[in-house]
Amino acid sequence: MISDKEISSWLTKQLRLYIPVSDQDAMNIASSFNCRVVSKGEYLLKEGQYGDWWGFVYEGLLRSYSCDAKGNEYTNSFFREGSFTCELLSFQGGTVSQSNVVALEHSSIICVNKQALDLLFRNFPDFEKFGRLLYEKVLVSYKQHMLFRVRLNARERYLYFLKNEPELIKRVPLKYIASYLNVTDSSLSRIRSKMRQD
Repeated sequence: MISDKEISSWLTKQLRLYIPVSDQDAMNIASSFNCRVVSKGEYLLKEGQYGDWWGFVYEGLLRSYSCDAKGNEYTNSFFREGSFTCELLSFQGGTVSQSNVVALEHSSIICVNKQALDLLFRNFPDFEKFGRLLYEKVLVSYKQHMLFRVRLNARERYLYFLKNEPELIKRVPLKYIASYLNVTDSSLSRIRSKMRQD
């Protein structure tokens, strides 16, 4: 289990990527966060539940996916160390989640619930600015992902993924990468095989 001191130190570094924050304010903000531990294969969230966390992956790797009417899985995103993670539609809208979040590795998440987050935004204006800047980054990322799925062909999507997430190739099963890239397992295998031959 991560100690309160480790949480405070790690979270302070995250905050300072976006805003200047005093040691005292950072410590006060961090005191509202806690650590959730999720074993490999365990769900942080299942479809139909409420996503009641807002925070960051301290260690490990998570996968978010949704299912169609036939039960086919479609990977939405991966969350690795340092990634912001939140099921925003559920967390902000107060509705049950339409996605699942499962640990691909033993993972620790430093997070806060909605009530505590709202208090932090109200009591620490700089932290509210941090939240806004973080949301802007997330929105840009979602837009890039949407365009990347629409505008690039399968090979280009794989090359883009290789360039931007090289370490995930070693950590994520290929079937999940294929799902994320919106290609079949066999198509991804052919792309990888052809690239080795080129």
